[in-house]
Amino acid sequence: VVTYGCQGNEADSEVISGILERLGYTHSEDTYKADVVILNTCAIRENAENRIWGVLGLLKGVKNEKKDMIIGICGCMPQEENASNKLMETYPFVDLIFGTHNIGNLPKLIDECIEKKSKVIEVISTQGGILEGAPKVRLSQHKAWVNIMYGCDEFCTYCIVPYTRGKERSRDKEDIINEVNDLVKQGYKEITLLGQNVNAYGKDFKDRKYTFADLLRDLNKTSIKRIRYTTSHPRDLDDDTIEAMALGGNIMPHLHLPVQSGNNEVLKRMNRKYTREEYLEKVNKLKKAVPGI
Repeated sequence: VVTYGCQGNEADSEVISGILERLGYTHSEDTYKADVVILNTCAIRENAENRIWGVLGLLKGVKNEKKDMIIGICGCMPQEENASNKLMETYPFVDLIFGTHNIGNLPKLIDECIEKKSKVIEVISTQGGILEGAPKVRLSQHKAWVNIMYGCDEFCTYCIVPYTRGKERSRDKEDIINEVNDLVKQGYKEITLLGQNVNAYGKDFKDRKYTFADLLRDLNKTSIKRIRYTTSHPRDLDDDTIEAMALGGNIMPHLHLPVQSGNNEVLKRMNRKYTREEYLEKVNKLKKAVPGI
């Protein structure tokens, strides 16, 4: 499993690896000896896409020698229509194409590839639900990604994420806290809470009011040694979250808060929904609440 792009893709690859191991596969360091090669792709940056086309060119030669090898493409590229069409038209040797909402169906898709010996494509444009309880092969023994939400509702003018990852969907707090407590039992020291926009966590809940600040407070009470999170949208960083960060303890004095631009006109054209002045005001509040951040 080869991963390109963001931490969200890395977390997805841990699930993909976990599913493959549950199917009986074991990890291979050698692409030439692998029975299944899955490229988990990024469509956010052109450079990442170009790397995929290059890797696929190399894999074509491997596939010619090893006909039974399954080559799969997943992640954000299949969700993007132009890239998906190019995959199907220019790279006919790719056996499996699936999107960001189809990871839970991987066992069925692999079976179809083996039984039918033909190309299998499953890309849905509407987001699926949240896949709970999926097996994971963690990339580290000490630090763990913990998804708290999926998708994005911001629609910045330059970004394709809402189209490849779908609308914002938050996990239930119980599932998140249970996952963190299980990680503590396994000896993990640090977690990074993941979301396309983590501080919008809980805004999609219809039946309760439970925010990202509430989640930080609850996780502050757990035994995990260090909590980080990424990535944040300045518009959704509120005073309540800043107060929660001021609790300290296992909440690290660290924040990833993309600036994007220092020019209000550019920010407006980007559809970022905040001004330079508002950004600086929030940074100053953070510095007062969390000295040394």
